[in-house]
Amino acid sequence: IPADRFKDVTYIKFVCTIRTEKKDPYRTRATMGGNLINCPEDVGTPTANMLLVKIFLNSVISTKGARFANADIANFYLMTPLKRPEYAKIRLSDIPDEIIVEYNLKEKATSDGWVYIKVIRGMYGLPQAGSLGHDLLERRLNAAGYFQSKIFPGLWKHEVRPIQFVLVVDDFGIKYIRDEDLDHLVKSIKKHYDVTVDKEGKEYLKIELDWDYKNRRVHLSMEVWEIGIKNKI
Repeated sequence: IPADRFKDVTYIKFVCTIRTEKKDPYRTRATMGGNLINCPEDVGTPTANMLLVKIFLNSVISTKGARFANADIANFYLMTPLKRPEYAKIRLSDIPDEIIVEYNLKEKATSDGWVYIKVIRGMYGLPQAGSLGHDLLERRLNAAGYFQSKIFPGLWKHEVRPIQFVLVVDDFGIKYIRDEDLDHLVKSIKKHYDVTVDKEGKEYLKIELDWDYKNRRVHLSMEVWEIGIKNKI
């Protein structure tokens, strides 16, 4: 570890969650301790807010022939090249035996039982992971003819195709009229990412959507838990 980066060494934390909207809801992640990382650059990303999302959903039912679909990129934060490496440490006792044997970690661990890691690609917990991932996604979408509004962050259009979408990190809420335009967007994303698409648009950002295109209505609801009881609002 370079001497000028000693103060930037952070920890690894394991996080277990249940994400019901994912294909595999049971998720265990090794995350970086982002509170100890000193990133010298702006790590903010433009994203659609809830007001824009609601207006966008309204525009779907207000446009004749329009439909809504959603798409979700898997492992969006992972493997994006970092502009500079980060460093972390993890206890040898927290690493599975097969990994210890494969990488000969007992010989690489310190006398007090720590293994130090150099991170050169995106991981969960890195404060810059979101901005780097977004910038890379934006360049790839631009190359396919999609561009982000300069007035409304998170709102995207295509140069010639009648398709729009709102983007929140890696969640796409898509308004389309022709299947060929939706297919073009999905194929453009699939060139670089694993993506799941729901053409019925039943859920977006954990909001359940009940579409009634004939009567131009959409009903929004969300499951909430209170004292062990599941309700809908």
